[in-house]
Amino acid sequence: MPEGQSLVLAARRLAPIVGHEVTEGALAGATIEAVEPYGKHLLIRTDDGRTLDVHLGMHGRVRLRPSGAGSGRHVLRTPAGDAVIHHPSRYDVRRSRTHRLRLGPDVLGDFDPEEYLRRARLVDRPIGEALLDQRVLAGVGNVAKSEALWRCRVDPFAPVSALGDDRLLALAAEATDVLRHGVDDGGRLPREVYKCGGRPCPRCGGPIRRDVQGEARRSTYWCPACAV
Repeated sequence: MPEGQSLVLAARRLAPIVGHEVTEGALAGATIEAVEPYGKHLLIRTDDGRTLDVHLGMHGRVRLRPSGAGSGRHVLRTPAGDAVIHHPSRYDVRRSRTHRLRLGPDVLGDFDPEEYLRRARLVDRPIGEALLDQRVLAGVGNVAKSEALWRCRVDPFAPVSALGDDRLLALAAEATDVLRHGVDDGGRLPREVYKCGGRPCPRCGGPIRRDVQGEARRSTYWCPACAV
């Protein structure tokens, strides 16, 4: 699933259509004022107060094609090019200029550490689940979660209540660092433990484990020998 770095790059890809009128598509007749990433969402805002909320889900992609060349169900045609959204899990037009998702602070945006801590402590649960909850911390997926936990030597099954504010903030900082590297590297995230189950830990040599967490049974890769 695309993580926060993918949405930052998608917004940059669509920057040429900002300031142009949509001639065909969900926002037809309006001029695009902004294309903004927020967590795992892409928000395309227009001068008439509408916002197109795009979530890429597991397999979504964003492309900018020459004007008139885009095809498929989800195309915004403009004189500057066609924004083509392939396989989105969400493609909804909101009719509010102030539309804001019910998400936690965006790790690659205007991050609010106090709000993150407040949301993280609303329900006591394993930290590996909390980091993936977009209502707590927007933009983090399985890769950034696993790498941040490993870097901070945190057991993914430790309850949030067992971690001090400093460790929670360190986890957010490391997840941010992973995603920023992904932005700088064209979308590829650095991986020390993710999808390395059974291989030796790069730090201690012990075996990396793969476990699943939460109702969605999302994968977590971690080193039991390193985690404290």
